[in-house]
Amino acid sequence: MKFSWLIALLMLLSGCVTPIDSDRGVPPFYIERSETLANGSVRESQHFWPFYSHSTTPPDREEIRVLWPLFIDRIDTRVRKTWLLPLYHRKSYRHDDGRIDTDAFLLPFFLWGSDPDEGDYFAFAPIGGTIKGILGKDRIDFALFPLWARLQDRQQITTYWLFPLVELDEGPLRTGFRVFPFYSHSRGFSSSGGARDESKYILWPFWHQSSTRLDTDNPSHAWWLWPFYGQIESKTRLARTIFYPVWTEQHNYREQTSTWSFLIWTVGTLRDRWNRFQFAPLWGFHERGGLKNGYFLWPFWQWEDHQTAGRTRQVRRLFPFWRSIVDVDPERGTRSRKLLWPLARWNTDADGKTTASAPALLPFDGPQGFSWSHGRAGQLIRWRKSEDSWGLEILWGLLTAEGGEEKGGFSILGGLLSREQGGRPDDTRWRLLYIPL
Repeated sequence: MKFSWLIALLMLLSGCVTPIDSDRGVPPFYIERSETLANGSVRESQHFWPFYSHSTTPPDREEIRVLWPLFIDRIDTRVRKTWLLPLYHRKSYRHDDGRIDTDAFLLPFFLWGSDPDEGDYFAFAPIGGTIKGILGKDRIDFALFPLWARLQDRQQITTYWLFPLVELDEGPLRTGFRVFPFYSHSRGFSSSGGARDESKYILWPFWHQSSTRLDTDNPSHAWWLWPFYGQIESKTRLARTIFYPVWTEQHNYREQTSTWSFLIWTVGTLRDRWNRFQFAPLWGFHERGGLKNGYFLWPFWQWEDHQTAGRTRQVRRLFPFWRSIVDVDPERGTRSRKLLWPLARWNTDADGKTTASAPALLPFDGPQGFSWSHGRAGQLIRWRKSEDSWGLEILWGLLTAEGGEEKGGFSILGGLLSREQGGRPDDTRWRLLYIPL
């Protein structure tokens, strides 16, 4: 019975709603949250910080997190992903006919799965086994890796001995042989059987020669005698380097751009107009196609201006202390996100509503990651301000206050002592020890 008073208090506080948003509960340890996502759906979630959270999003997404990011189980219409970092990962996909494709691993040794078309597989690294449908390949066989491995992608087969030193490519789209770094010769073919690309090197990286886009009317040819000279040339582009990285230059005749670089310093032109000056780390400026960006004493001061289809975005950074992002959209209005690290961060939506919190412990945003799972624990002060109302929360709800045309007041510990002011001057309600007076 000695804890009965604590249980009763938690039950009372669990009904408390913060004046900042729709969160309910006993922050930061227990929170019930309702969020409207960008696509209009509403995500409902419960958080037992820092151990567990559960969320549901229509039509059929469900997610469980335990000590995030250590464990997560995410269920969608077709896909289910489960991981326990850094050891375990499992992904299953449900096809239209109900068949399930599964891939999983338990590091550092075991990989297994099942495929409705290709069958089951199992591998015990590095001893040997088979992997199917992952790493961009239909099938991977290996034994005493890196001693031997065989990769298959449809009809294309690549075999390695002492990966990646000795390689043999066989198939209708590519043939080649490599003994790194002494010699390599590779040829690629189009689906019709014509040559698509070809490359070779001797004593890499000293001599290298390649040709690409051979099946088009604009093939590209390159050769490199490192570090003395290298060149890439086509009908629309010329690039060369002398004693790389001492001197490089590039010319794109189609886009009418040119750049010249001496070590890490670069100047350039766009349509015969100077548009690029980059003298890292002192000062830089670059303008092209709706985007302007620059820096001063990089990485400390950086700025960007984007403009496309009538929308603009302005970004300003004084790394790592200050960041401002302002989006202007003729249809969606003006929105902004600002950070003064580590003191505070605040966002303003298109309706002019500003929400903020302090301190801002992380110099980056993680709205679906760290901030969603753990961000509330570090927000000692939160506030909200709109055209006709405001709200304040201190120490996770120890003290809350709000004001506006329709209501106002304050609350300590969710009603230990509180005052509520209604729309009329004589509509005032007090609570003491959670009991209305």
